[in-house]
Amino acid sequence: MSKQYFFEAGSFPDLSYTELLTTFESFHLKKDIVHRFSPEIFLVKSNDVNPEILEKIFKRLGGFIRYGEIIDDLDSFLTGFTTHEGKVVFGITVLGIESNLSQKKLGNSIKEGLKEYGISSRFIAPNKNEKSLNYGQIQYNHILRKGFELCILNNGKEEIYGNTVLIQNVEEFAQRDLDRPYTDIEMGVLPPKLARMMVNFTGLNGGILWDPFCGSGTIPMEAAVLGFNFLASDIDSNAVHHTEENIKWLDKEGLIDDIFYEAFRLDVKQPDHEIVKRLKNTDISGIVCEPFMGAAQKRELADINAEKLLNEVKSLYKALFKLIDEKIEKRGIKVVIIIPSYKTKSGWKTFGVRELLTNRWEVLNTYYSGGRDLKWSRKNSIITRNIFILNRT
Repeated sequence: MSKQYFFEAGSFPDLSYTELLTTFESFHLKKDIVHRFSPEIFLVKSNDVNPEILEKIFKRLGGFIRYGEIIDDLDSFLTGFTTHEGKVVFGITVLGIESNLSQKKLGNSIKEGLKEYGISSRFIAPNKNEKSLNYGQIQYNHILRKGFELCILNNGKEEIYGNTVLIQNVEEFAQRDLDRPYTDIEMGVLPPKLARMMVNFTGLNGGILWDPFCGSGTIPMEAAVLGFNFLASDIDSNAVHHTEENIKWLDKEGLIDDIFYEAFRLDVKQPDHEIVKRLKNTDISGIVCEPFMGAAQKRELADINAEKLLNEVKSLYKALFKLIDEKIEKRGIKVVIIIPSYKTKSGWKTFGVRELLTNRWEVLNTYYSGGRDLKWSRKNSIITRNIFILNRT
C-alpha cells in the first residue's frame, strides 16, 4: 500500500499550496503527487518519495504548520506504544471541518486502552474553544518526543487519521523578526514567513538571489537561512547597512552557515555603470523583492494618495525590468515580486503586472496556483500584497 503524508497550511492556504508545489519542484519532485484534501490540508501519496526528503521540504517552508504521516489503521498505530518506556504524552487535534468525534472521549478511550497494557499516559487537550493543539502545548509538553499528536483530518466527505511528525518552529521566525538588530517599522516590515515563501516561490534550491529593494533585509535573511548566496541592494545606504548588520547577527547567532553575500547601494532608476557590469557578470539565479510601498497605513487612503503610491511603485518596477532586460540581460531567471493594492474610500486600487512586462516575460501564477489569486492580507488591512511569479524567457 502506498504511504501517504499530510501538510497542514497556515493562514494563507492558496499561498501555501503554491509554495509546496514550487518547493517540490526545487527537489525535482512532480507537483501532481500533491492532492488537496481540504482548503488547508494537502496529501502526498507516492511510493517514490523518501520521507526524509519530505521532512527537509517541510523545514524549508514558511506557510505550513504541520507535517505528518497518514495512519492506515488506528488500532495498530496505538498498539505500537504499548512497549513505550515511560509515560506516553499525547494530544488530539482536529484539522479541517469539525469532527463528530469528541476529542475528550477519544482521549480518555486511548488512555484506558494504554492502561490495559500497563502504560501510563497523559492526555493534552486543545485550549478552550480550540480544536487544535498549539505550538506551545506540543513543544513544552514534548508530545512528539514522549508520545504522539493524533490528527483527525476531515473535509466533510472523508475522515482520516494522521500522526504529526514535525511542526513549524514559530520561535525561530519570531526570533528573526523581533530580536534582529535593525527593523524599520515606518518603512513597512515584510513578515519573515512571507519572505520565506517568496524565496521558495522561485523553485530554486540554491544559487544566488538578488533583492534590489532590500530594506532592513528580511528577504536576504530568509534566503540566507535557506542556504542561498545573495545580493542585497537599496537606494538608501542606511538600509544597506541595516541588512549587513542583520546578516552578521544571523551568523553570530549560529542561524546560517558559510554563505557569500554582498550588500550595496543601488538606484535602479539611475544605476551605477560599474555595479551594472558586476550584476551582469554574476550568475544570478533569481530575484525576490518588495519595493517601498509607503508608510504603514491606519485608515483608508484618498484616491489621489493611492494613485501616487502606485505610480511610485510602478516606476521602480519599470526601471528594474528595464535594467534586467536591457543592461543585465538575464535569461531564464525567476522573479518574485509584490504589487500592492490600497484600500481607498472608493474601493481597492492597484495596477496589473502586465503593465510592467514585455512579451518575453511569463506570469506563472496560474501554472502553480490553479488560477487562485496569490494574496497576503490581514483582517482590516489597508494594504494587500499581490504576489507574482515571473519567468524571463
